[in-house]
Amino acid sequence: MDKVVLVTGASSGIGLAIATYLAKKGNKVYGGSRTAPQNSDFYSLKIDVTKDESVEKAINSIIANEGRIDVLINNAGVGSAGAVETTPIADVQKSFDVNFYGVLRVTQMVLPHMREQNYGRIINMSTLGSMIGLPFRAFYSSSKGAMDLVTETLRMEVERFGIQACTIHPGEVMTDIASHRVVSQKEDDPAYGKTFRAVFDQLDASVDHGINPETFGPLVAKIITSKKLKRNYYLGSFNEVLGLKLKKYLPYYLYERILRAYFKS
Repeated sequence: MDKVVLVTGASSGIGLAIATYLAKKGNKVYGGSRTAPQNSDFYSLKIDVTKDESVEKAINSIIANEGRIDVLINNAGVGSAGAVETTPIADVQKSFDVNFYGVLRVTQMVLPHMREQNYGRIINMSTLGSMIGLPFRAFYSSSKGAMDLVTETLRMEVERFGIQACTIHPGEVMTDIASHRVVSQKEDDPAYGKTFRAVFDQLDASVDHGINPETFGPLVAKIITSKKLKRNYYLGSFNEVLGLKLKKYLPYYLYERILRAYFKS
């Protein structure tokens, strides 16, 4: 394959699996995170997607070493949990600063190099939840949903420069995202606490039985070698993907009733 690849959020989970797999397939992979992941399979890079200076320094170092960046995989992300009413605006901003502005920040700094070389592939990691309003996940879903729409626009703007972009929508994945989640909801809140706990017990159980992160390496390898990228790639359990189809075809009141029953909300 022999492409120069930048993977953000490569210290664990999906990002680590993708970076490792692509490196073993012969690509020159730079795996980045805030702590510069230590890994013998790929080049470690310190990058904080919430800071312009950090992103610029990381990208410039790749260009200095390789002269190009062929593939950008925007995987860095942060989970969040809380009711719309009680989540502090500062916590909402944390979600958007990583999941939306972080992706935009890295993409904007990589694009001039891809345009100059008249080639590039940009893969943005989203979630099936970006298309479904799930209880107590409003700001995680909406930050990813905003990224989805930017990706759709980006595809049309950069295709003439030989650059293609797409979004991967996973369901629940067996990662430690729950331990790093920004939790804004207090469980002793008389209005939302009890329901919140029931919902996230269900979600955490789904994570425990979710997709193996190793699944993403082969998928991404296939995407970046495709002649024409699809706009969206969906990866989830039968029930998770079915949920998207039900939203499309069921009356809204029936669909919401199903979601409430599933999440015990």
